Formats: sequence, C-alpha cells, structure tokens
Amino acid sequence: MRLFTQVASVYLLAAIARPAAAQAPAQDPGAYNNAIVAEQVDLLKKNLRYISKAAHSENDRKIENRRLEVVEQNKLALSRLQHLAAFKGNDEFRLAAIRAFKTTLDVYSADFKQVNTLASTRSDSYEAMQRFFDAQEAANKKLAVVSDSVDAAQQRFAKAQGFSLSTSRESAKLSAYAKAVDEVNHYQHEVFLPYFRLQKFTARLSDALNAQDAAAFEAARVAVGAEADKTAAELAALPGFRGKDMAYRNAARDYANMYVVLCANQFVQMAELMKNKDHLTKADVQTINGHIATFNQQRQKYNDAYNRTASAFMDTYVPVMND
Repeated sequence: MRLFTQVASVYLLAAIARPAAAQAPAQDPGAYNNAIVAEQVDLLKKNLRYISKAAHSENDRKIENRRLEVVEQNKLALSRLQHLAAFKGNDEFRLAAIRAFKTTLDVYSADFKQVNTLASTRSDSYEAMQRFFDAQEAANKKLAVVSDSVDAAQQRFAKAQGFSLSTSRESAKLSAYAKAVDEVNHYQHEVFLPYFRLQKFTARLSDALNAQDAAAFEAARVAVGAEADKTAAELAALPGFRGKDMAYRNAARDYANMYVVLCANQFVQMAELMKNKDHLTKADVQTINGHIATFNQQRQKYNDAYNRTASAFMDTYVPVMND
C-alpha cells in the first residue's frame, strides 16, 4: 500500500496582475508583481511534482530526488528575488516573498529531512507513525503562516499601486491541485492511523499463536477485541471523502470488523482449546487448524482489499503531475 508521505501544503499567490504593459518590472507595478509571482509558480510546479511522486511511488530515491529539485529551484528563486530592487521605495511585497521562500527552503532542507528520517522507522510502532505524521503537519503549518503573510502583502501592494488582481488559468489549476493534495493527505491520515494502530495490536495474536501460549493468546484476544471495537466505531463515525466516497473508509472499517467477529467467536473457542493443548483430541486439533485457516484467509482478504482501495483512492484523487 502506498502511504501518502512527505507532502507539504504549498503557498500560492492566489492572483496575478492583468497583462501589464511591455515595461521592465522596475517601471511597471503589474510587471513587478508578475516577476515575483512567476518565481513562486515555478517553485510550486517543482513542489507539486515532488508531491505527485510521493503519492504515486514507493521509490524513496526518486522521491528524494524530487525533493532536491524543489530545494534547488527554491535557491534559484531566492537569488533572483534578492537581486530584485524595491519598487519605487515599496519593498514590503518583495521582502514578504523572500521570507516565504526562505521558510520553504528551511522546510524542504531541514523539516522534510527530519520527515524522511522518521519515515525509515515509522512502522516500528503507532507512536512512531504518529511522530512521522506530526512532523509533516508541523512543516505544513510553517508554510501556511507564510502563505497568509505573502498574500496579504501582495494585496496591499496592488492597492497601493492602483491595479487589480485577476487569477490566471495556470494559477487556478495549480491552486486546485495543491488544495486537493492537502485534503487527500488529511483524510488518509484519519483512516490510516486507526487501521495501523489495530495492526500493531493484532501482531500479538500471531506471536501468541506461533508460541502456542494460551495465556498470551487470551490476553491478546481481549486486547485486540477492545481495540477492534474502538477502531470500527472511530471509522464508522468518519464521513466519506468529500461526503460521498466511502470505499477507502469502509475497507479499513471492514478490516476492524473482521477482528470484532473473530475475537467474539472463533478466537474464544481457540483460546479454550489452547488451554488444554496437551490433551487435545484429533477433532480438537482439526477445529483449531480450521480456525487458523479461516483467520489467515480472512486476514489476507481484508488486508488485500484495504491495500487495493487505498491505492485506488490515491490514484483517483491525486493526479500524476510530471510537468
């Protein structure tokens, strides 16, 4: 299953000036505005290519290469803006954009480096996975703050210079993509974390079963049953994606409900039989083996369904972006 990782919110100047006169940015406020926006749009394209790769690939090297492309584009944009003079004494917009680019560079150079480090250990525990997601969200919040500040500075610049702003088709497309990515990322975390948490509990069942430890199996059965109830209820309360697509949520919920049923029925019988493992009849052994076979089949079935649905969810709502 592709886990949507290493994804950042990306700030986008929501508007650009109407086509300006053919003058240098130093003389025309619209051209000056567009020079700054052009750098931001070029960076955003690189950013979204990185996001697309993170969403649709499990190749960590390729994902890392896309991150480095964002860093290099970021450095280039910063250099250009730092060499751009203030517009007739008005330097607020340029400086706000520079601060935003610096924050983005910090996030992709340091914060996401930490995310990548956490990615290597995220499957160790639910707590490790939570730290991994928390690091992503902390990085995203930094970008959201600078997004608001640079947008406000642009609005003030346009008002002071007496020109109106209008959204370009390209900017609107990129903005819609970025918003969709954030929406998908947030929803996947809401579904995946309960599913992952339950998986960590269920590992105890397999360990106890392999060890033929009746006491450990019974303790695991009780713990898994309680966690499965909790997970199923948590996911059942989660609305469908965009209020209508229930498939991904349902796949995770069905996985939890499988354990609710098994813990209340077959696993109870298995626990009782395991207590007398040294005195089992041939029929008892056949019963246990039958329950184990059912467990393995059901686990494979619902895991496969979840993985297929999770991949389909990503493929449907995060388009591939190569340009």
